[in-house]
Amino acid sequence: MSAAEARTGRSPYQRLLGRLPTVVWLTVMWALLWGDFSPGTLLAGVGVASLCYAAAKLPHLPVRLGFRPWYALRLGARIGWDLLWSSVQVAFHVLWRPGRVRGAIVAVPMRTDSDLLLAMVSGGLSLVTGSLVIELNREEGVIYVHGIPIDSPRGAQSLRRRIRRTEELIVRAFGTAKDVTGFEAAEEEFAALLRSAEAGTEENGEMQRP
Repeated sequence: MSAAEARTGRSPYQRLLGRLPTVVWLTVMWALLWGDFSPGTLLAGVGVASLCYAAAKLPHLPVRLGFRPWYALRLGARIGWDLLWSSVQVAFHVLWRPGRVRGAIVAVPMRTDSDLLLAMVSGGLSLVTGSLVIELNREEGVIYVHGIPIDSPRGAQSLRRRIRRTEELIVRAFGTAKDVTGFEAAEEEFAALLRSAEAGTEENGEMQRP
């Protein structure tokens, strides 16, 4: 038995299997950031991920993800549609209304606390033309996204809906059962707060009437 096996209690084969999910995950994120899943990009991603893993001497971290094909297909279709539609919108405004292109930064509370899923949400949003993740505040669970073109409160609300929809599909496609349960609980809490706020607004409006 080698010194490494005696220290960790695992064989080289077991250590390789333990590191494989992280390498695969880094490779997927590499391809997502490039927006290209060609064999060359994937091979380059494997090489970069392996070098980073070896150079940083990363510890073994269990990667816990689920996979639900139906939601994964819906996620791919949604990102594809968002990419197409946003490209048309941005091109139209840049070519025909360059002086009227406006942008805005929106803050959206996240309903999942999984680091892996949050990273996937950030990557998925940044793939779409006209949207860029500015910051992901892990402590407060809020993501800040810059979007164009946005020239009205309705446009900002539309971007928020797209962010929340992307988050939901990613959680349901790749989250564990615990992730999905936590997401649904956070969604119910958010919906209750929203109903309470709407009820308070209506009540204040009635009190202000003559």
